[in-house]
Parts: sequence; structure tokens; C-alpha cells
Amino acid sequence: MNTQIVSPVLAQTTLTDLKEMFSVALGVIFFFGFVYGIFLIWRGARKIADGDSEGYSSIFGGIIIAGAGLIMSAFFVLAGLGDAAITPSF
Repeated sequence: MNTQIVSPVLAQTTLTDLKEMFSVALGVIFFFGFVYGIFLIWRGARKIADGDSEGYSSIFGGIIIAGAGLIMSAFFVLAGLGDAAITPSF
């Protein structure tokens, strides 16, 4: 592989740019996860209203999915890895 061709291409990307790209991708994933979690909570509430006992597990799963970003960042901070966490952005 010719290093003269590859070097200018790799020199254009910095670690900050890569971190920003992951931040945006993470923000999009968390956005769809939050919307899906709210949907599961709503569906669980409807199941409970209809008398189905599976609604409780749907509500619990929806809470975990909707709050996944907050839960994971709390685990990172508790483990002393707060600087390793990437903040989601849009």
C-alpha cells in the first residue's frame, strides 16, 4: 500500500471529529430508543387496563429502554469513568 496516498487522507480526521460523529450517532440511537420506550410504556398501560398481566413487564422494559442513556452514564460515573462517556448530541 502506498503510504503517500493514505497519509493525507488520515491526516484530515482528528480524534475530536471522530468523537463528535459517535456523539451524533449515539444521540440518534437514544432518540429512537426513547420513543420506542415510551411506546412500550403506553402499550403496557393499555394491556393492564385490558386485564393482561404482561403489561407490567412491558412497562418495566419501556422504562429501561427509554432511560438507557441516563442509566449507562450513571454506571460510567459510579465506576470512575465519567470522562470516557460520550455525551449524545443532535
